[in-house]
Amino acid sequence: MNNITNQLKLLTNQVFEEAVEFRRSLHMNPELSEHEEKTAAAICSRLDTMGIEYTSGIAGHGISAVIYGQNRHRGVGIRADMDALPITEKADVPFTSHNPGVMHACGHDIHTAILLGTAEVLNSIRVSLPGSVRLFFQPAEETVGGAKQMIDAGCLTEPQINSVIGLHVDTELDSDCIEFIHGSMNAASTEFYVTVKGKSCHGAHPSDGIDALLPACTMVAGLQSIVTRRTDPAESVLITVGKFNSGTKENIISGEAKFSGIIRSLQMHNMTPVKEYIRELCSATARAYGADCDIVFQDSYPSLENDDTLLEWVVESSREILGDSKVFVSRKPSLAADDFSYFCHSSRGIYYNIGARRPGDKNPYPIHSNLFNPDEECIRTGILTETAAVLKIMKEECKTW
Repeated sequence: MNNITNQLKLLTNQVFEEAVEFRRSLHMNPELSEHEEKTAAAICSRLDTMGIEYTSGIAGHGISAVIYGQNRHRGVGIRADMDALPITEKADVPFTSHNPGVMHACGHDIHTAILLGTAEVLNSIRVSLPGSVRLFFQPAEETVGGAKQMIDAGCLTEPQINSVIGLHVDTELDSDCIEFIHGSMNAASTEFYVTVKGKSCHGAHPSDGIDALLPACTMVAGLQSIVTRRTDPAESVLITVGKFNSGTKENIISGEAKFSGIIRSLQMHNMTPVKEYIRELCSATARAYGADCDIVFQDSYPSLENDDTLLEWVVESSREILGDSKVFVSRKPSLAADDFSYFCHSSRGIYYNIGARRPGDKNPYPIHSNLFNPDEECIRTGILTETAAVLKIMKEECKTW
């Protein structure tokens, strides 16, 4: 084990308890997307204590901080999201949410605590850093995509950031393990909203109206034929309808039906044709039943593409700091979406999963569960691997600075 690895482990151990304490404070005071005011204030307070420069109020409540190294104009970025979810917590922990109906059920409190711990470690060795480090405390991952707004605000410049690191908790892995995925790690997504318009009438005289419910139901069932018959079966495409509303009373033919859902694909080139297939199927079905329909698409996030070179570097640095047996490399992606993808398309990105499962726990609760209760040892794993990754990427990139 080399001296740098020993030093990083020692420094991480020194900041670990403080990072856990901060995580618990955030967990007790979660805030929804675009409302992260107190969360941002708490982060700024910690940055003030560390003497790290920052700009707040970016993209709402986002914070961009910088640790200056030997090169003040070039560096590496690290991102953590910090918003919570509209979920009522049921986990039996002493630091349960104090905000009714709001919970950190996706681990963003952990991501933020890890980034602050990483910042403290890197700040303590800043004079030896060949470049600078940009810290992105990002709002609104769960809604409008705060990553894009922070990028549009110029957060990848001064210092110039060409590579950005991000991570996410995963309860399918033990808390001392991490996992990397080659290439497309998360899917692109587009939400769609369909309104079917008919003519309401008495249920005893259906021929006097146009039932909007019947074509809407046919559309929902028919959408799956797009996946099974109109897209390449070797590529990953999902169409999910998650919401459906129609009718006002049992004996009234419904004059309007609304449903909405989301398209997901690992390949960006599938998104445009799938949207056209949906429009074609819904419009034709409505006409066949004598109804009309309106369809609105709202593009969400692009696909999250890990850079091959960054993956190679960070796998190497992670194995050095954790050991070979704790680092997994997979080619099995997830069709979940994450706005870290914007960093991947605006620079080079490397995103990986850190385990959050207690060793021996055979039935951990997943993210977005009201019983989500990760092992806080994952904070140590996150700090270790982020700091090691920054040093490795800087070592390689500074050769061309």
